Amino acid sequence: MKRLVVLVALAGLSGCVSGAAIARPNRVSLPLLFGLAAADLLVTSLVAAELQDYSTGGALATGAAVMAADVAVGCILGACSGLRP
Repeated sequence: MKRLVVLVALAGLSGCVSGAAIARPNRVSLPLLFGLAAADLLVTSLVAAELQDYSTGGALATGAAVMAADVAVGCILGACSGLRP
């Protein structure tokens, strides 16, 4: 039960890029954007590996898919201002 609570808390941390876009619209720097994307990948991969018992490749693929969706939503909300010249 304790493990499930930790995993649910980690799953709540997923969505870092879109959360930053809501909190700081058009003020997300490039290093912060990359850090948030990496955190998304890490948290989602850990949750997929533990909760669904995916293999390492499956967990990373799931993490990459969720990260890509979160970055896309975050960019729509204004988190990708650091990518503009």
